[in-house]
Formats: sequence, C-alpha cells, structure tokens
Amino acid sequence: MEDEQIIIDKQNIIFNSDANSTAEVIRELADTLFECGHITDIEKFMDSVFEREREIPTSIGNGIAIPHGKSDVVSTSKISLAVLKKPIVWDGSDDEVKYIFLLAIKDGDQADNHLRTLANLASRLMDDEFVEMLKGATNINELFFQ
Repeated sequence: MEDEQIIIDKQNIIFNSDANSTAEVIRELADTLFECGHITDIEKFMDSVFEREREIPTSIGNGIAIPHGKSDVVSTSKISLAVLKKPIVWDGSDDEVKYIFLLAIKDGDQADNHLRTLANLASRLMDDEFVEMLKGATNINELFFQ
C-alpha cells in the first residue's frame, strides 16, 4: 500500500488546549468539525465516539489517543487534532495523553476506507521521526499538516 500523507486542515487543529478530560477534548474537537461543516449533530457524533471508547479505549501509548466515530451525521470524513497544554489520563486506561487525533467517519464510507485511514495514521504514529515532529512542535505552524 502506498504511504499516504495524513492531511489535517489547519482549522481542525487545536494547539495548547486547556481541556482536562477525555470528554472535554473530544467535545472541543467535535466543535471544530461542526464549525467547519464536517458534522451536522455534535451530540450524536460524540455518542458514536464514546460508544467506540467503551469497547476499547483508543489511547495507543506514547501520549497519543485516536478516538473515532462513524455516523450518519458526518458529512465529510475528516481528522482533527488537539495538542493539550497538560497531559490527561485517558478514560478507560492508565495512559497519560497529550496528542489526540479525532477521526470523524462518514457512515456511507466504504467499510475499509476508514480502516485504511486509521491504519495509515497509526502507522505514522509508530514512526519516530513523525512523533518527534509532533512532540517538538511549539506552535501550530510547526505541524506539517495542511
């Protein structure tokens, strides 16, 4: 499979978020997606994210979590990112998390399309150079996302 670049629109990045809980940061990220027109109902979308979180928490170690929801209220599949000022303990795990990638997946997307995006993102997050860039960023402009 060809390595695709992870594209996160700048308006979907929250840098130095003051969120202090899993629910709070997911709400902030969902708000950005709503404001940009990528989701039409914040509460319904968040329900899908938390339903997924109850199955298996999405913290993956190294200070990173990848929560995601698939819903008919997602008009365009997108990724949003929050970089927290201070790490939080991710619900359902003992992991401290500072970098949260929220995937909003359109219900009509092909079954494997969102899995491919998730796998690609997870693969990039295993790349030491990518993680160093992420953790070394001191402002939103130092992130290479679009």
